[in-house]
Amino acid sequence: MISVTIISKSGRFQTSARAGTRLRAVLDKEGIDYSLPCGGEGKCGGCKVRFLEGAPMSYVWEEAHLSEKEQAQGYRILCRTVLDSDCVLELGEMHSDLSELKTIEVGGRDNGQGTYGIAVDLGTTTIGACLIKQETGAYEVLASAATQNHQRKYGSDVISRIAAAEDEAASEDMERLAAADIEALVKELAGDRDLKTITIAGNTTMLHLLNGYDVSGLGRYPYTPHALGSVKWPTDIVLKNIENLTLCELPGISAFVGADIVAGLYTIPFEEGKKFFFLDLGTNGEMAFYDGERLKVTSAAAGPVFEAGGISSGMASVPGAISHVEIGPGGSIARLKTIEDKAPVGICGTGVMEITSELVRCGIIDETGLLSDEYFDEGFPLTEDGSIRFTQQDIRNVQLAKAAIFTGIQALLEGEVPDKVYIAGGFGSNIDPDKIANLKMFPGAFDGKIACVGNTALKGAAKYTAAVLSGWDAETDADRELQLICESAQVIELAARDSFDEEYLEAMNF
Repeated sequence: MISVTIISKSGRFQTSARAGTRLRAVLDKEGIDYSLPCGGEGKCGGCKVRFLEGAPMSYVWEEAHLSEKEQAQGYRILCRTVLDSDCVLELGEMHSDLSELKTIEVGGRDNGQGTYGIAVDLGTTTIGACLIKQETGAYEVLASAATQNHQRKYGSDVISRIAAAEDEAASEDMERLAAADIEALVKELAGDRDLKTITIAGNTTMLHLLNGYDVSGLGRYPYTPHALGSVKWPTDIVLKNIENLTLCELPGISAFVGADIVAGLYTIPFEEGKKFFFLDLGTNGEMAFYDGERLKVTSAAAGPVFEAGGISSGMASVPGAISHVEIGPGGSIARLKTIEDKAPVGICGTGVMEITSELVRCGIIDETGLLSDEYFDEGFPLTEDGSIRFTQQDIRNVQLAKAAIFTGIQALLEGEVPDKVYIAGGFGSNIDPDKIANLKMFPGAFDGKIACVGNTALKGAAKYTAAVLSGWDAETDADRELQLICESAQVIELAARDSFDEEYLEAMNF
């Protein structure tokens, strides 16, 4: 047996394992949270850890993700690491438990009167929730909280998790993890209040995994979901530790345009003759266009880049994450802002987009996405010591994501011009359209029309929760409105378009 010491944000753990055991198996045994962006296939290099003592042998395949200097410093790729001797390792920020439940008080003082419910946005990366109070015809959001989706060890996107779910044990574990995360949020927000109902919105894959549905149909053509309609049942069918409440799951439109988008559209007024474009900038790049009469929807496989997944120094939006970047003359960093102004430890989604846009503006990236010779091998340094860099592969990942979004937008618009553009999602809450203009992710038709509307999936779930708390008539009206959105939506399959490949490749350029 060998001794294994693990240092994470949550503390220092010591355990033992047989020589030849995979590191991820040790972490699972100890219940230590970690992230595998590509689902553990060794493709992305996004699960770096550092061995302070006893670093195992470095393999040739790791050279694609680790420089010689990093390997010498003890960095290894978690998903494939095999332990062979006593060791001490540091998980670092991107693997640490980032799910501290910090309640944010949103509304005024609670006088204890009225009825209460919880709204949940079951996101691929983050799960958000809020406490709703209904009183005398109006509702109020009293508090909100969020946690990382602990399914992240099975991949950072839905495709990775669908593949992982082929293993029955992994599928059951993902069901358990999602339920446990939601239960923790409900407990944190509810306190000793007497809840009446819980509403959950989420993409189709996340709701399938939560319910224990077979997701195999979501991973292959013709992408057939097990179910899409709204569900209402006792909470303990899904959330084993919460009893005597009603659980409402909002309906979806298709395999990749889910209840999160329906919830978002539920928050936006449909006015005859008024055109709007709705875009949720998350892992799936779901979007909708209402032309004043008809509603068209689609989903673009953007991947986790907008939440910094698949980026070499990418991380969640936590203290120390680089969120805003400005490059000065000569390629120097003129401004570097981190969340809570902490010392930089990685790059979050807005930082990823801004640094790419800035590198294009300064000519350090050419129109094809190629880094200048000076930075091609080791990437562009964002910190003086060079510990945080933006690499050529990072740029390619941004190109793939932004091309998917642009192509999807063009497919829905078909030359029409919206009156208003709503950008939703955690990333959409914090972007400055002017700061990312050089990405060419949005068409010119969007100029001056963009409104960042935050987490509309959670807002829609909150609106529905309030309807349930208001009584049968209000709930029935809400159900009818959601059903109308789903039934009237025309799903556009991007891959089925003859010109898709050509448009996509062209959209990769800056």
